[in-house]
Amino acid sequence: MPETFDLVVLGGGHNGLVTAALFAKAGWSVCVLERRHNIGGGCCTEEVTLPGFRHNLHSQGHVYITGGPVFKSLELDKFGCQYVFPDPTCACVFKDGRSIVFYRDLKATCETIAQFSKKDAEAYRQMVNNFEPLNRLFVASWYQPPLPPSKIYAAFEKSPGGLELLQMWNASCQDIVNEYFESDQLKIAVLLMAMQGANLADLYGVGAYVPILCSGMHSKPYGLCVGGSRYLAEAIARCLEANGGVIRKNASVDRILIEKGEAKGVRLDDGTEIFARRAVASNTNVKTLMLRHVGEEHLEANFLRRVRAYKPDEVTPFTPHYALSEPPRYLASEKNPDVQKAMFVSWGCEDMGAFARHAGDVRSGRLPQDVTGFSIAPSVHDPSQAPPGKHTAFVWQYACYHLAGGAGKWDAVKEEYADYVEGVWRGYAPNMAGTNILKRFVYTPLEIERTNMAMFEGSFHHGLCSPNQMGSFRPFAGWSHYRMPIKKLYLCGSSSHPAGGVTGAPGFNCAGVIADDAQTKKWWWRASKSLA
Repeated sequence: MPETFDLVVLGGGHNGLVTAALFAKAGWSVCVLERRHNIGGGCCTEEVTLPGFRHNLHSQGHVYITGGPVFKSLELDKFGCQYVFPDPTCACVFKDGRSIVFYRDLKATCETIAQFSKKDAEAYRQMVNNFEPLNRLFVASWYQPPLPPSKIYAAFEKSPGGLELLQMWNASCQDIVNEYFESDQLKIAVLLMAMQGANLADLYGVGAYVPILCSGMHSKPYGLCVGGSRYLAEAIARCLEANGGVIRKNASVDRILIEKGEAKGVRLDDGTEIFARRAVASNTNVKTLMLRHVGEEHLEANFLRRVRAYKPDEVTPFTPHYALSEPPRYLASEKNPDVQKAMFVSWGCEDMGAFARHAGDVRSGRLPQDVTGFSIAPSVHDPSQAPPGKHTAFVWQYACYHLAGGAGKWDAVKEEYADYVEGVWRGYAPNMAGTNILKRFVYTPLEIERTNMAMFEGSFHHGLCSPNQMGSFRPFAGWSHYRMPIKKLYLCGSSSHPAGGVTGAPGFNCAGVIADDAQTKKWWWRASKSLA
């Protein structure tokens, strides 16, 4: 007799687990189907170098999940999810031994900026203070279905600061730092952080990331999940299972079962069929869902055209992971020891021209020779992520999926390119060499896709975060409400609003839409509306 649940969720990434857990607590019977041997998706922690060394292959620092409605509604602290919140959040180091250090304390941050430019220190302070209230409004908008553009503009145009933010949004991050700051060092430090949104510095339509990022660092603590990012997903899973939900690992979905235009369940690769009474939700990206699991024969021509046109991230991480005897020791810590305490340390760029050269290499399919290093040693802040006295570290170097000659070329060039990136790193942290490196594992854009099929072409945001694929245009116009053209089929992953990152917002918002359609009370709304 085939199994039947109220809700079947494809994919055990954190958003899919959020959707499932909310309904399990509402009394629905819920089943999550995960293709891999473990859950988490982008919240993935594995021992890829040596036993006992835990490496977060995707997400690292989490900020919005801990203060948002998901954490509160699911009471994740009661299910073993703990965070540490390092301060400072980030340091950007330079070859002359100086650094800019971003503390929670704004005054302390501005003091490190002032060594390069007193004018920039004041400009940064004003930006943070002016945009912090708008930052709260912006983040709150993530935890609800996207508003139409007219309402967004109406909300922001009520104040001069709001209008300025809208103008920034239509610019590039590079435009904004050039307008507001004069020193290359502060421009570089801010751009290296802004690039973590998987956008190149010159991409238009994302310039508001600069004030949002800068103000956010001083109002919301960035945290590391104790034990590794996977432990966030496992806490959600424990909440789900405590409320009767079921998780099936190594369960690869072949097709959505569709009858008369309505999703009825799924068929696995091994032929097993699992049925859903009330809804099917997918944590994978919209392209994979529609082209692989639904099938073109069920899609109207205009919708199919939009699915095919949906774009991957423009850049994707090339990531060497390290098992170390000791953490990276930065030369810049001789002038400011707090560099060693920072969660993230960025390095590699010494002039603003590096961003244009890097973008040119990425768009031409070349291995970037300008290193935009963004690194972390999680075990410094959470010793449980390595054996006693040992450490883990990694660096994100943004590159492209489509190398000239094909994505398959990554397998041949990855070790040599890791040597190159590591050599640049050594110029800032000389101990990243020799016997200090116990083992290295190189994770390429191609391997991202192999590991997590939702991250097509290495897209860890499940699709480009550009203006035409964000808000009411994510994944595309007319389909930003989490519903898909197949009745009772929903999109709960990061190719829906508000996109990638560890927020839980896509899964949270999708759950609200499913509840509305099923005419089920949203028990979580009262618990979370003060934060949402």
